[in-house]
Amino acid sequence: MDKYPNIVILLNLPADYLPKAEFVLRTYCYVLRLNPMFVYGKHYEGAHLYYGPQTGRDYPIKIHYDEHTAEFFTQRELYPLDQVNFCLFKKEYIPFLFSQPGAIFSFNPEKVVIRKDIVASGFYFLSCWHEYILGFHGQRRGRVDFRQSLQYRWDFTEVPVVDVYCQMLLFAMGNYLPQFIREISWHGSRRFCVSLSHDIDYWDYWSAGQKTEVFRYNLHSFFKRPVTATYKILGHTLHKNLIHNPHRQARWILNRERKLEVDSTWFLFGKDDYEDVRQNYISDAKIQKYLLADLGQAEVGLHGSPESAYDPNALKIEMDRLSSIGFKVTGYRSHYLNFDYQQSFQLLEDAGIEYDSTLGYWENVGFRAGISFPFFPFNIEQNRPFRVLEIPLIVMDTTLYSKKAMNLNPAAAKRSIGRLINLADKYQSHLSLLWHNTSFDPIDYPFWSGVYWSILRHALARGAWITSLHDIYTEWVKKS
Repeated sequence: MDKYPNIVILLNLPADYLPKAEFVLRTYCYVLRLNPMFVYGKHYEGAHLYYGPQTGRDYPIKIHYDEHTAEFFTQRELYPLDQVNFCLFKKEYIPFLFSQPGAIFSFNPEKVVIRKDIVASGFYFLSCWHEYILGFHGQRRGRVDFRQSLQYRWDFTEVPVVDVYCQMLLFAMGNYLPQFIREISWHGSRRFCVSLSHDIDYWDYWSAGQKTEVFRYNLHSFFKRPVTATYKILGHTLHKNLIHNPHRQARWILNRERKLEVDSTWFLFGKDDYEDVRQNYISDAKIQKYLLADLGQAEVGLHGSPESAYDPNALKIEMDRLSSIGFKVTGYRSHYLNFDYQQSFQLLEDAGIEYDSTLGYWENVGFRAGISFPFFPFNIEQNRPFRVLEIPLIVMDTTLYSKKAMNLNPAAAKRSIGRLINLADKYQSHLSLLWHNTSFDPIDYPFWSGVYWSILRHALARGAWITSLHDIYTEWVKKS
């Protein structure tokens, strides 16, 4: 980060808590385009920001710290729900932990005190501490239970609280350290960023007798739902027999994206022994040729099986299978979002994966780690950041339309994503968009393809940089 100004941060903290505080403050500085220079002790002449116990020394910005905070993170405890403190900031009620009641800021002519501990609060969210502790009291493997999250409990799933903590620090600097204010931009001069990805759970959903099975179902259910059954029978008969072609569909998606001058990442399975044989496409020599022909110039990542998120051998086999075909695998997303933050990131790091985009909720759009920006997750056991960049998963198509999740119609989904685009524009941040290739099917998912293209056009009109996950990785690593 040599091209960004050096901000001197004085930390007066217990040794075990220092790496945690540095991790959070470094994350904030990357977002705000600053280069943090950490110094340690009770005083440092020329420090711009101080984080530690109360001191009579004057620094431009001080952040509240409670002496019991460091000890909290040495124990396996959840933060007490009745002690979560909400305060209004820029028309949003924002949750704070480890903080004083009352106003967020205390001003005087020479300095400002941020009376909420945005460092410890930030660590709680960025480390997914809540689900980490819950993991000791239940099944740790599998998809995280959204309804046990602090976000669901206090209804701030769609508020990127860590982004807002950065805004608070930016607000304080604007008044007391204006020389450090930098424009938050992407890819040169774009206001915000949208990353695109496609999970290929099925290369051809309509193979292996699926057309016959669905036809029989619609025929047998005709009298219970005559309109829907008639539409499906006619639509499938015409579309699946005369028009549908997965190879042509992939090229159509890529060509439309290229016309809009946007890029995307395609996540492919590496496992070839799923119970549903249609998902074992990676071992089919004919499909391999199609994949290389269609996606050879696109960015391809591993859509890892649930086993690969916990088993290094399964992960290696699946990575090697994609590599043997000709794809260079640097990114990962787990199927079904099966992922254990501490265990899975360690496996990805050991395997040489550069970035992941699994941290999201299946049941709702939003911010599982409280942040929209890319960040390096934290290894609690080793008390250091992982070397895998997390690009948070924020919006997934199935989350929007599934009756088991948000159950939105296309119009409501466009409004929901539109609000998130407004949020990304407001904070000059990042929004990720996952759209399965099957969701472009006009018969089974009518209008959902239109939602995707409409959102891209809307984001471009707002000044977004829309690109692949690997491009985001490259951009962020250069900054850091």
